[in-house]
Amino acid sequence: MTFSVLVFYTRRPDVTPERFQTYMEETHVPLFKKVLGPHYPLSYNMRYVVRVSSGAGDRLGATTSAKGRADPDAPVVLVGSTKDVEWDALGEMVFRDELHVQQAFAMMNSPAGEQVQDDEGEFTVPDKLRLLLMGETRYH
Repeated sequence: MTFSVLVFYTRRPDVTPERFQTYMEETHVPLFKKVLGPHYPLSYNMRYVVRVSSGAGDRLGATTSAKGRADPDAPVVLVGSTKDVEWDALGEMVFRDELHVQQAFAMMNSPAGEQVQDDEGEFTVPDKLRLLLMGETRYH
């Protein structure tokens, strides 16, 4: 059975959402891939919060996320409150099995893994980093 690790990243307040995404894609994930080497996940998908400034809230009829009513950098929330969204990106790493997760975490806790953790301080709030282990059931 595969395991997923969900990673919730919160950007530093002085980093724009655009700069955050660029840094993640061009610097952080390549460093992460290099450090983990053969223990890199089978896949690593990033999902970024859609912002009010995109106009998506208006197009979807999300009145609390309308351009004229909300902060342009606020997330587009379809159900709930923007206060419920304390992160800027969600990463999903898929691993073969529990052993694969253990191997990746061993690398992250090695001296080489410190590079990745140090890099996270360049664009995120490390104290707000959250990781969650998920199992999987597929429905057909």
